[in-house]
Amino acid sequence: MPSLPTSFPLLTAGTITSHIAAADIPVFTTRSLAVHRAKRTQSKMQYSTALITLFTTFLLFPVVMCRGIDGHGSHTHRSIILRKRDDSPPASRNGKLSFAQTGNVVRVTVNNPPINLLTTELVSDLYEFLLWTQPGFGKITPKVVIFSSAIPGFFISHFDLSNLVTSAGQTALAQLMTCGRLLQSVTSTVFIAEINGRTFGGGQELSSQMDMRFAGPQAIVSQYENSVGFVAQAGGQIFLGSIIGKARALEHLLASRQINAEQGTDFGLFNNNYRDEATLRREVDGLAARIGLFPQAALNNTKFSLAFLSPTPQQLDEQIVTFSPIAALPQSQEVIREIINESDQSSNDYERNIPNSGVQALYSQELSAMADGGKNCLDAVSDARGATGWRRHIS
Repeated sequence: MPSLPTSFPLLTAGTITSHIAAADIPVFTTRSLAVHRAKRTQSKMQYSTALITLFTTFLLFPVVMCRGIDGHGSHTHRSIILRKRDDSPPASRNGKLSFAQTGNVVRVTVNNPPINLLTTELVSDLYEFLLWTQPGFGKITPKVVIFSSAIPGFFISHFDLSNLVTSAGQTALAQLMTCGRLLQSVTSTVFIAEINGRTFGGGQELSSQMDMRFAGPQAIVSQYENSVGFVAQAGGQIFLGSIIGKARALEHLLASRQINAEQGTDFGLFNNNYRDEATLRREVDGLAARIGLFPQAALNNTKFSLAFLSPTPQQLDEQIVTFSPIAALPQSQEVIREIINESDQSSNDYERNIPNSGVQALYSQELSAMADGGKNCLDAVSDARGATGWRRHIS
């Protein structure tokens, strides 16, 4: 079992801010959105002629056909390439992501066996890819990005608990938070989660910050952090509230239950769910291809106009400040050790059902008392805790 350091480098809002500044990510507020829109309108006329010229020269006519004479004296047309474009995403540094591009759509396949755990390597690859999606002068970015998984039974799992309290882990947490900011601030690209497996903890938080989510028959999601004394600090709590409403978000977060594709669709967490993996992929690909037909400026403005529905950077920063002191507590680190010891963060039964496994392990005596039926549930839980203390130990 990995050893956990005794010192805990606190992740703060300042850490996230430094990552955002280094990545040059635009952070939008209500005021900055208005100012940005006004400036954009003001400068539009100034650059219209230059942009039209550039667009015509470099996009509409990348190939010039010239008449010439081949070696046999016959007239022929030769293609002279004025420039070579390479707008496909670069290979991931750690090999945890693979890419397939079809027109204006990029499919990102996550492959970090055995469970697509959010390790420092996977988070780093996600971070670098999302940085690449940022628009730039003369750069063609995808209109749609689809995230899917190469690991059967798993979409994206939780954060690597063995790295939660290490310096490298804190850097990865900061990068993970920045990934969420990029999913929101890159308004020229639509991000879609194609979920056909388990996505717990940080994995669900990441998918909650994408623009759309579609589920297959194996989709199971959970924010189980409350059951082990943590909070969903990577945007999970606050984004769920904006997606499914306060009451259902509280039910999902506080009960720490896992829900399937149909339940998630009923909650409003998924746009839709499909009976088999082939249908899921066909429908998602069809939607992405259709969106990819349309002008990117229109897609950008539509996503941009709905940005006010997302949490503000200040609200997200508050989640970080809340999480770090809780994770630093000795009892929290004890819980981490117990979970790692039982799950091994591998594809065993404990890990595959970690929301229920964790509750059973930590609160087994209370659950037994509740199931006894001999007395009121609240009285039974009170008696069990009074006899053994608030912490449950794995038997």
